Amino acid sequence: MLITEFQYLNKMKEVFVKKYWDEDDVLFYLHFQNDEAVRQVEITPSSKLKLTTSNPLNGDSMLYDQSLNELDLKETDFITEEEFNKIWNE
Repeated sequence: MLITEFQYLNKMKEVFVKKYWDEDDVLFYLHFQNDEAVRQVEITPSSKLKLTTSNPLNGDSMLYDQSLNELDLKETDFITEEEFNKIWNE
């Protein structure tokens, strides 16, 4: 079965990232589809927040609104879907 170029380009690219920001003492878990964040978990010493495209704001926190390319990522920042979902479902 041949996949057309249009079908190939429209296939969703899923990327999962775990990133810690020292300055705010926040651990972020991000789920990207086609370079846009669709789910996010923020873990601080005192809270855990979940954000989505349908619920992008919670207090001072908001769903990451830049492209995946804007993040300064290292190879160790990429995680599996299973690791992301484990945190998401806790």
